[in-house]
Amino acid sequence: MKSSELDVNVIQVNYENENTLFSSVLCQPEAMGKLPAIVTIHGIFGLQEMDINFARRLASLGYVVLAHGWQSKEKDPSDQDIVEGIRQAIEFFKENERVDYNRLGLIGICRGGSIAMLSGANIEELKVSVSFYGQAYYPVLDHKKPVSPIDLADKVKIPMLFVHGEQDSIFDAQESVDMCRALQVRGQIAEYKLYPEPGHGFFLKGHRNYHEQASEDAWIILSKFLQGNL
Repeated sequence: MKSSELDVNVIQVNYENENTLFSSVLCQPEAMGKLPAIVTIHGIFGLQEMDINFARRLASLGYVVLAHGWQSKEKDPSDQDIVEGIRQAIEFFKENERVDYNRLGLIGICRGGSIAMLSGANIEELKVSVSFYGQAYYPVLDHKKPVSPIDLADKVKIPMLFVHGEQDSIFDAQESVDMCRALQVRGQIAEYKLYPEPGHGFFLKGHRNYHEQASEDAWIILSKFLQGNL
């Protein structure tokens, strides 16, 4: 751990929304005073150790971080259900006296990256949203995914950051670029960072596609973005 990082307490927590129980992990620095807070949204394969380690490291930089376990009832709930679960996670923050409720952010990875795009348009409490290799265009629209994230760009009123690997074979890196530019042309603060070598999942240590050099650089980009906008 770097000398500038803080010690972090990691706690299993539960909260409920209309009889839906969310099992999540709270990572909270031991530092005194109120801190900005961030909800993290994991990928489609569940809340894993690498997601918790990500939340822990983020918390060590001076944030109260809630790794939100959104797959409470099914593997891939509707966008609306996931967003409502995030609202409950934000309500959970209200009970935490360490949280500066006026400084709330969200970071999503993989499926969570797509949700980060949607959340920027749907959750007014958020001040920033960050998408790691998300999906801006849904190839098929249905009752679970009725609108693609990019079609909600005009509703996003908060700064957003997009990070993607150019060798991603799951969601094309151009999707993050397109979403970012759709926000920029509307006058919103938006940035993107592409890495030429990594594929999908490169950011989290423990993922089969983890790319250390790109990941560590992305940490720098992420930290600067959060410090400047949250």
